[in-house]
Parts: sequence; C-alpha cells; structure tokens
Amino acid sequence: MRSSSIQFIALPRRISDASMALFEFDLDPVEEIVPWGSPNDPSLSWFVLTLGQFRMPIGDQVLFRYREEVLRLWESDVQRDAHYQIASIARDILGSVAPGVAPLPPFFELLATDRALLEQLLSVRLEDEAGRELSPDYYTAWRWLGERSPWTGYFVENPEFYFVRIGDRIHIRWDNRSKRVDGTEVWEASYGSYEIPIEAFTSECRDFSDRLLADMHKRISCIETGDFHPQVAVSIDSLREQQESWRCEFDSYFRAERQDIPWEEAESEIRKTAAVCGASLPA
Repeated sequence: MRSSSIQFIALPRRISDASMALFEFDLDPVEEIVPWGSPNDPSLSWFVLTLGQFRMPIGDQVLFRYREEVLRLWESDVQRDAHYQIASIARDILGSVAPGVAPLPPFFELLATDRALLEQLLSVRLEDEAGRELSPDYYTAWRWLGERSPWTGYFVENPEFYFVRIGDRIHIRWDNRSKRVDGTEVWEASYGSYEIPIEAFTSECRDFSDRLLADMHKRISCIETGDFHPQVAVSIDSLREQQESWRCEFDSYFRAERQDIPWEEAESEIRKTAAVCGASLPA
C-alpha cells in the first residue's frame, strides 16, 4: 500500500561525494540484441531493448563488476560488468529507494549503526530437521532490511547490498565474500560500505531513472527514423506506450511505502534472536 507522505528532494546531479554517477550503464547496440520468443514469433519489447552493462562505482570499489579471476575461470567472452536488461536492475534498485531513505526507529538505527552486531544476528537462522523454520521468525525480524536490499537473483551468485539510513546519510553496504564459483570469488566488490547524503542519494536515483528513460526515448526515435536496425520489426506506438508505463512505474518508487511488518513485531523477533546467540542489543 502506498502513501505520498514523504517528499523526495530532486537536486541537480553530481552533488554526491563521487566524481562519477552512482549508477552507470551502457546499452547494447540495437542491432546486437537478440529477440525473445519462439523462432516463429520473435519480438523485441521495450524491456528487452534495455539490454546492457551495469555497474556501481562506490568509493574505491565497483559493484556489479566481475573479478578477472572468475572471467578466466569461465573462459568466455562475458563482459567485465554485469550484463542484463537495465530496466530490471533499475526496477529492483529504485524499489528500495523509499524504504532506504525512510528514517529508522531508534532501536533499528542503533542496530544498523553496529554492522558487526547486525551481521551476527543475521547469521542466526534456526530450522528443524525437515527444514522448517523455528522461532525466532527470520522473515518478521528482517523484512525491513529486505525492503532495503535490491533483488538481483537473475545473476549467477548474485551480488548482495542494501541501503540503510543512519542520521542524515545513506549507508550502502555490500558483502559478497560468499559469492563464489569453484572457490573463486565472483565479484570485484567483496566487502565494504559507502556513505552518501540523503539528498544526493535521491538525486542519483532520480538521475538513473531519467537517463534510462531518455536513452530509450532516443533509441525508439532512431528505430523509427531508420538509424537503428533491430533484428525484427517492432511497433513504435507499442514501444512508446511501454515507455510511458515504465516511466509511471519508476516514478512510483519515489513515493513512501507502508512498512510491511510492524516495527514492534520485528524488534520482538530480533530480541529473541539475540537471546539465542547471546548478543547484547540496544535498550
């Protein structure tokens, strides 16, 4: 359920601490994008035409960039940066914006401040012999953090990161040390964190949405004029309708969302978790 109680401040780009955009992408040439569907009915939707490379330069690390060691292991022509439909990545990242910038209740802000404690608690997940989850309830305890963690399950050993607000800054944290193929770490950004002012973070997210929509608008226009040549015929009118649908979807992510699990229920389960592992929690 959505609400419009939080107002996001749209500021000019490049107010962040970084010299590059937080979310960088390069769309593949239209001519190289393989249609989806059956051989008898191939098609290219707006979504499919957003295929490209994506990366997040953060501090001295780059999220979504493969390690050279794993590329050698794969012995393939896989690009150095993650390669997928940028629309899907944008959907999942922008879907975490509203929760990420929302103020945390005092207990949760103190908990988020202590990353070591947070990770200790996150590691506690109790199941019976049949694999059924036991108390404390993991989903109830950590749904709030899941809402701040973009889903990237379409990648092999998908990168894991989250956005959490502490004070007036957004902390971007990642831990990909367990993401391995044949013992080799997959991602260049292994473990770390980065801070950015809330207004700058929101501006970067808006900019990501705006750049993708602008690039796709240009892409559709170039297909219409014959400057780009897709492998199958496409409907320009349909692509423009899809563009507008995606614009509306992206805009919706900048409105506040109601908390899925009540804070008091989450805190109760976290305190049960702390009792199991002997951790000390904020009062």
